[in-house]
Amino acid sequence: MRLKNRDTTIIYWELLRTMASEPQLPSRLARVANVPYNRLGDYLRFLTAGGLARVESMEGHERYSITPKGMEALNHLDSGLRTLFPVLG
Repeated sequence: MRLKNRDTTIIYWELLRTMASEPQLPSRLARVANVPYNRLGDYLRFLTAGGLARVESMEGHERYSITPKGMEALNHLDSGLRTLFPVLG
């Protein structure tokens, strides 16, 4: 479900949720979160600075993955968002 005029929290949730499955290339994260590539860096810097995500160099490319702290935040976001928007469930 895509929400019109998404809050930044929803963007962070989508990024963390995508990283939870496996490390992701920035281009995939931008596409999944529907964020312009030139603005994605701001979101990723916030997540990495807060210890919610980490960047790794794999096969010559940067990939972003979720940290244990990020997984905890994702679980809290999942719970809260599913309460607010039951259709996400």
